[in-house]
Parts: sequence; structure tokens; C-alpha cells
Amino acid sequence: MSTRATIACKRDDGRFAAIYLHFDGSPDRTGKILNTHYTDASLVQTLISEGDVRCFDNDGVPERFGDGKAPNIMPTHAALLTFARNCGSEYVYVFDDARWTCIGL
Repeated sequence: MSTRATIACKRDDGRFAAIYLHFDGSPDRTGKILNTHYTDASLVQTLISEGDVRCFDNDGVPERFGDGKAPNIMPTHAALLTFARNCGSEYVYVFDDARWTCIGL
């Protein structure tokens, strides 16, 4: 069974760019990876700009689906949570003000 998650960052225009994560989205795994390997805004933007992720390896390297799908852009925080629920996400990770926040759904 997979633990799905949504990974997002708040953009300068106030909207959210988000991608889907299929496996191992729990705070013990993905939360730790994001807080260890993706602490700089430019790294987070690169992670999200390259699209949806199947899983992360132990070094935080994402395995991509390979469909080249662009990140989803949501106009509000509420729209982000709706997107995450529609993806079946159990967790939403949001990078804003140089830190990660985890929201359990």
C-alpha cells in the first residue's frame, strides 16, 4: 500500500505549485527527506518544476514518472487541499518562508 502525498511551494504571486508523490509520503520518510535535502528555495523549485514523483531514494533523489507533466498551479491554499484530496494524498507538504509545513488530511 502506498502513502500518497502532495508536495507544494508557495510562489511569489501567492499561488501554489504542487506535485503528486505516490509512495512513502509519510512524515517519517518524506518529511525527513524534505527537511534534510530540500531546505533551499531553489532546490524546492527545481524539485517541483520537474513534475510528479513516484518515490525518493534514501539520498533524497526523486524517481519520476517520466511523463513530463508540469506542476499544478493552485490559486489558494483551499484549492491546494482540494487538489491533494483528489489525488488521494494523506499528507500535504508546503514550503513557505524557507520552511516545510506538513498537513495531515
